[in-house]
Amino acid sequence: MRSLRVLSVAVLTGTALAVIPATTPASASPTDAAFSSSAGRLDVDYAAYLARHDIVYNRPNTNPAYGLTVGNGRTGAMAWQANGLTMQVSSVDASQQTAFGAGLVNLSTSPAMESGYSTYQQRLSLYDGTLTTRYDNNRTVTVMGRSGSEVMGIHVDDARSGVSSVTVELSLWDVANLANSGDVPDINTWRQVSSYADSTGAGISRGQNDPQKFGYTLAATVEGANYSASVVDNSRVRLTITPTSSYTVWFTASTRLNAPGNDSVNQARNALASVRSTGYPATLAGYRDFWHNFWARSFVQYGGLSGDADYLENVYYLSTYLIAAGGYGNYPYHFINGVFRSTGDATKWSNAYWYWNQRDVYNSFLASNHVDLMNTFNNLYSRNFGALRSYTQTRYGVDGLWVPETMGWDGNARGTVGSDYTKNILSTGYEAAYNMYLQYRYTNDANYLRNVAYPFLRETAKFYSRMLSVDGNGKYYMADSNSHETYWNVRNAITDLAAVRSLFPIAIQVSTQLGLDSGLRPEWQRVLDNLVAYPQQNGQYLPHEPPLSQTRNGENVAAELIWPYNVTGIGYPDYQTALNTWNARPFPYGNVWANDAVQAARLGLGDQAFSGMKRMLQQYQNYPNGFTNNTNGVFEYHGVHLSAMNESLLQSYDDRIRVFPAAPSGSTFVGRFTLLAKNGFLVSSEREANETKYVGIRSQWGATARVVNPWGTQQVRVRRASDNVVLQTTSAAELEFATAANTVYVVERTAKPLTSYATTRLTGTPNQGAKSLSGTASTLGLNASGGGLVNDTEGTYDSNWHLTTNRGYGDYNDDTHHSTTVNAAASYTFTGTGIEYLAERNGDMGTVDVYLDNTFQATVDLHVTGARQVQQVVWQKSGLARAQHTIRIVNRSTSVGMIDAYRVTA
Repeated sequence: MRSLRVLSVAVLTGTALAVIPATTPASASPTDAAFSSSAGRLDVDYAAYLARHDIVYNRPNTNPAYGLTVGNGRTGAMAWQANGLTMQVSSVDASQQTAFGAGLVNLSTSPAMESGYSTYQQRLSLYDGTLTTRYDNNRTVTVMGRSGSEVMGIHVDDARSGVSSVTVELSLWDVANLANSGDVPDINTWRQVSSYADSTGAGISRGQNDPQKFGYTLAATVEGANYSASVVDNSRVRLTITPTSSYTVWFTASTRLNAPGNDSVNQARNALASVRSTGYPATLAGYRDFWHNFWARSFVQYGGLSGDADYLENVYYLSTYLIAAGGYGNYPYHFINGVFRSTGDATKWSNAYWYWNQRDVYNSFLASNHVDLMNTFNNLYSRNFGALRSYTQTRYGVDGLWVPETMGWDGNARGTVGSDYTKNILSTGYEAAYNMYLQYRYTNDANYLRNVAYPFLRETAKFYSRMLSVDGNGKYYMADSNSHETYWNVRNAITDLAAVRSLFPIAIQVSTQLGLDSGLRPEWQRVLDNLVAYPQQNGQYLPHEPPLSQTRNGENVAAELIWPYNVTGIGYPDYQTALNTWNARPFPYGNVWANDAVQAARLGLGDQAFSGMKRMLQQYQNYPNGFTNNTNGVFEYHGVHLSAMNESLLQSYDDRIRVFPAAPSGSTFVGRFTLLAKNGFLVSSEREANETKYVGIRSQWGATARVVNPWGTQQVRVRRASDNVVLQTTSAAELEFATAANTVYVVERTAKPLTSYATTRLTGTPNQGAKSLSGTASTLGLNASGGGLVNDTEGTYDSNWHLTTNRGYGDYNDDTHHSTTVNAAASYTFTGTGIEYLAERNGDMGTVDVYLDNTFQATVDLHVTGARQVQQVVWQKSGLARAQHTIRIVNRSTSVGMIDAYRVTA
């Protein structure tokens, strides 16, 4: 059944596969459509529609890990309630690989803003990019930013009488023992903090002598109220504000990198003076315009399926926002650090950008029509072109270009060459070159192709030409390299063979198009014609030539051919082999960067793509702000989710436009989109009750369109929307037609054209509470009452506790923490009147002691004979004062102690 569904949407022209007709459309389908033929896109009330996906906290959140996020594209803040409003602030260009956070900003009042109220709501508005906290009807705090800058603001409307004081403090963590996680040249300059306070405001600075021109100043001033500034100590400054009913605190994480003369202190003063002069109303209006224009570039609806698809859609918009809110700096949004975290300077793997991880963060933004974001990622590599070529000559003695898998901001390879995992990966240069080529294919920027993408393509192809060996039969092969991080020093790594098969035809085509390097083409073609076949066994691709080497990491390397290498998928002659490879992948959904769901979509497996997106959230979306507690990465699964949804709705990777190639099979699924395809086609379509209604195409620069018939072999026609002229009528499985620039076309069934649908506009109503994903612990938002099931991942554990996932026994969220170490301790702090502790009981389990608020409660025996018991309430307590409490579990034997979940009574 799965294969039937895949092939029914495939383009099979010129392949050895047979066309299987599409299933008959559902007879009772909705009768409206939202396509605007004049605009060439869906008609959407973006303000109302995106309000459905706002993240709402209906009670104060005191957990920094749950903090909500707001950013202007370059500077971001993660906010929570602690002595008022507290935020960790960072700027993507503040330090190498954004390793060090900028600091904390705290706004507090007396009496406290969060005291003496009846109603509370904190709302992250995705459409406006604002974080607004309302207490009753008499005080509102709005966090926003200034677009195109490193400045953000906190606007306060406080109508209460009797407010005696308002203070804003900027502070840093203890930097005395700061570790060199960012691979900075001189850690001591990052341990040195300077400060200022005067009539213009106050600020603290770090990294001021960094020889690579990083470093920053975190500073603040006030608009609309009198204030005084003071230095509290070396790492803390304060603004004391005269209370008034309305004022704005402006703050900035001004970077040396973006400051004239690399003077971040002067830059901070000037930036704050400028925004104060502009004023809050005008700045807010400009900031909202930035986000409104951002959202207007594309649209996705992925709804229905008992609400689960709607949850996935909500995550799509939240993830897009999280990345874009810090993705417009000079350097990429680091896959762990980003601009949003609440961990001070503590971070992991910040010595470089891992290409494998960074591609997950960025690759979706071509389809969502935000190529400028992808350009930020590509620029990291293109700006280091010279350094990379030089190092390639030094390391390999060849004329060409090699890119280290883990690369520092300046192109250094220190994170790669010192690691057995990465030092022999050769394929990263291909990935970087291919993404630059894709940027051209989505923009038609001929200058970018000639000056940026093609040089990278050419030099990477030259490198591979030199690194391949030739056997006695004239066959080219890769003698020794890593098949990414998982298989070391192997023969014929499939990543290298796929890189050559993808890269060389592009290099030949582009060099011909540009009239350059004709002398290189015969060699490239000779390599292509004589490259060894991909290693295979039992009808599936292998990561390298057998026998398989020791497994070192959890990557599904052979499935890389499907995505992002793009050399197989729907309609390819080797489709069945690719499908077998994906089905047999050794590490399904094995880490926070797992791209299984994207590959499922590329194979046309709609139900698997849907369940895969859901499974990734089940495993990794631990917090109600959409974040994870997985320290291997923070933002990768957000980007993977975006790519999986885009690829489920629209594909054009092989220059054919496919709409809904991987739609879930449920009849309640509702899909709509306006997304960007290769060659500058803005594509829109709608699907309800298993029926695709039409394909709308706005051609931006007049390329030839190739469209897969969404209705199999039903007769379709191509109509030009401006004058309703029918340009083509066909029953073919694929149609091709010329287009004119800035012209709208509609592909529709002759028997049921777009005009047979009533017109509608897509809208929505604002979200007012928390949402949950069925069968998982994943939630978005906080309800007022609190309580309910809490997954084990929200607790705090010492190093002797271990997380296990994908258990398959029926545990809550399919995961548990366990320990076999005596005195291993775990704890969870909650607010409520009662708590239940859930665990398994089984024959291999022992005893644990339970403490509540540091008072011993009971010894619990988890041992039981017979069948394993899951989600058992093994201890509970009720009748507590409604306040903050802490439960602590201490393992008491070398048998298994376990925690599955807690249930809190509000």
